[in-house]
Amino acid sequence: MKMFAAVLYWMLSGFIAGACGIAWAEGPILKETFPRLMGMNIGAKQYHDKRYQEEIARLDIVILSFGTKSSPQTIRETVRIIKKRNPRILVGQYTSLDEAYDYLDRGGADKDKYFKLYGEGWWLRNAAGQKVQWTDQFNTWMVNITEWTKPDNRGLRYPQWLAEHVYRMYIEPVPEFDIWFLDGVNYRPRVTADWNLDGRDDDKNDPVIMGAYRKGHKVYWNAIRSLTPTRLLIGNTDNDLSYPEFNLSLNGAFLEGLMGLKWSIETWGGWHKAMERYWTVMKNTRSPHIVGFNVHGKSSDYRFMRYAFASCLLGGGYFSYTDVEVNYSSVPWFDEYDVRLGRAVEPPQEIAWHYGVYRRVFENGMVLVNPTGLPVRLDIGPGYRRMIGTQDPEVNNGKPAREIILPSKDGLILIRDTAVHPR
Repeated sequence: MKMFAAVLYWMLSGFIAGACGIAWAEGPILKETFPRLMGMNIGAKQYHDKRYQEEIARLDIVILSFGTKSSPQTIRETVRIIKKRNPRILVGQYTSLDEAYDYLDRGGADKDKYFKLYGEGWWLRNAAGQKVQWTDQFNTWMVNITEWTKPDNRGLRYPQWLAEHVYRMYIEPVPEFDIWFLDGVNYRPRVTADWNLDGRDDDKNDPVIMGAYRKGHKVYWNAIRSLTPTRLLIGNTDNDLSYPEFNLSLNGAFLEGLMGLKWSIETWGGWHKAMERYWTVMKNTRSPHIVGFNVHGKSSDYRFMRYAFASCLLGGGYFSYTDVEVNYSSVPWFDEYDVRLGRAVEPPQEIAWHYGVYRRVFENGMVLVNPTGLPVRLDIGPGYRRMIGTQDPEVNNGKPAREIILPSKDGLILIRDTAVHPR
């Protein structure tokens, strides 16, 4: 009876949200079944490669990063090919607000940005008047996105100008783009500099500086929405989006490196801390609440993949696995991706099921996650079996799964005996 009430509440919450004016249909219709897969493919730009296009088209959402040397015609043709292979895929273009290149051999679009930044004095500088750099890895420099800068002759500051610039160069010529991706949605600046232009360097932890910095992002998003109201805005965020400038402002978030890296939340804070970020960010976005659950690992680390994948499936997010060998330049594929779990029978599971193990039931199967430090013996009950796979056949062997032992830091996908196996 309690489970029925929980499911009923979960289903009605969507209806009530729509009745209260939350725009469930602001943009494309999202996938209702599981699994949901997202690719961050902004690395090697082999978008013209037919095999790579086929791999990308297997995803549900993909973020691409077309450079300034790609013509609008070429970009649109590539996106159309991907969408022809998978008409339901959502495709986004990557953008970055507070960083820019400082050289002229990157094509016309970046030349426009180069001359505008120097002409208006919008580069971020320190008290000595020097441009400021967060990292030299990409040869980019920081831009002052605050309202302390002077507007141009049209009354625009950099966030508004950049919104128009990106829209004109990439978004307007390619109506097939569903998503405007926003990198660097950080809660504070990454560098110390003279943000307020008073001749002194400002502490990046100063609440006034942080608020002005976040407001610059919000100004950018408002400008984007004035240009293209139905595009979905998804940000790569280092916070839970609870700040006033960020809360309920984006349609989704990309949780980069949530697991698998030295700086991952799961590494330094544990699984529960990582999942808390997952749940909170989902609640702090607006419809349709697209959250990319991104993890980094080796393409052969099947146990880690199951652990992360099953964790994502406890909620409504989109799983994104990045192969550490090639970073954001491939589409690693796992046997588990081919299982048709169908719709979720239970709402997102934030409370452990048994002995610290988490479970969520779907139409055609269930997922289990053991974040504890010990293996756990579980009685699953009748009607379930292990999926069949070739990558880790000892685990995915197709055998009945009435009783199982789930190792520590592992996950498992089980299918109903009557479920259709291939995705």
